Amino acid sequence: MGSNQISLLFILFPLFSTGQLSESNFSFSEIANSPLATAQGGNFVAAGITDALQPYVNAAYSDSTIDNNLQFSYLNYLTDINQTSLGYAKMFDSIGLVSGYFRFIDLGSFQETNEVGEELGEFRTSEYELGLNISRCYRDNFFYGASIKQLFSSFYQNYAFGVAFDLGGYYQGDNGFRIGMTIDDLGIRFIDFNSQGSSLMRPSINVGISKRFEKAPLIFGIQYNNLETWDIAANDLDQSDNNMINQLTGESKRRTLTLDNLARHLSLSAIISPSAKFAVIAGFNFRRRLELAAFQRPALVGFSFGLQAKVKKFTIQYGVASYHLNGAVNQLALSTNLSEWYKKKSM
Repeated sequence: MGSNQISLLFILFPLFSTGQLSESNFSFSEIANSPLATAQGGNFVAAGITDALQPYVNAAYSDSTIDNNLQFSYLNYLTDINQTSLGYAKMFDSIGLVSGYFRFIDLGSFQETNEVGEELGEFRTSEYELGLNISRCYRDNFFYGASIKQLFSSFYQNYAFGVAFDLGGYYQGDNGFRIGMTIDDLGIRFIDFNSQGSSLMRPSINVGISKRFEKAPLIFGIQYNNLETWDIAANDLDQSDNNMINQLTGESKRRTLTLDNLARHLSLSAIISPSAKFAVIAGFNFRRRLELAAFQRPALVGFSFGLQAKVKKFTIQYGVASYHLNGAVNQLALSTNLSEWYKKKSM
């Protein structure tokens, strides 16, 4: 580690050594930034295929195929919420893969009224995220990287602003085996909605593995989310009856060491890619299924699907994820390699 890197650690250390841990982060940053992530059931950190927005998912992604790639993504989220994202990646011999992204979320318009219900007009709310990522290769098969991102949320006359870091590692074996790990949201909210000063964000740790089979065009993956927190079912009202009663004291205590809690950490993905120009993607998010599906009619809640196809100089991606019986998320992206547009002219 060089002297400049050591100096940077001392500069950043006070940000993480003071303040209180926030109960919630900028929740919009958990929304998938590309159809590839949407189709795999969420941000999959060991994905077998990648695009210019994937370094957002795992800061260690470094793939020469996305060098000089520009990608635009549009997400039609629940109700009137819309998200647009723009990402670009460029490979530098002396640095590695440098990528950046910007996403803007329009939460729609709201009616403003006074205390007696008189309409005063309308106001709009929005959020945005701006990130820069650098990833490098270490001994051919191992990649590491870091991202810095700026987050901003505005709700009527209240707003929040923060800065965070994401760290990632990625191993790609010669036998098609991949493993990825991320530590996300190492940051601080300088301005909070409650105007109570700064607060530390709550980091999350995610680990995923995937395997590309030699004799079949199939990539299968599994991911364990939120490694830092075991009991993520604590706020689920459906788990309120899962209690143990002490026969001596009569005290009631909810059981946490359950298969239900384990399942909420897991997500699955499968990719069928017969060629480099076409892929069919599917995913399943256990937590989404357990928390959002209606008991009487769960339908396809938790499942997600997608397609990726290259047509001439463009790559088209589409992803859809079911969140509710009456609500699904649709995302479309268009990307191109800028080198293909001027390579022939340069020659």
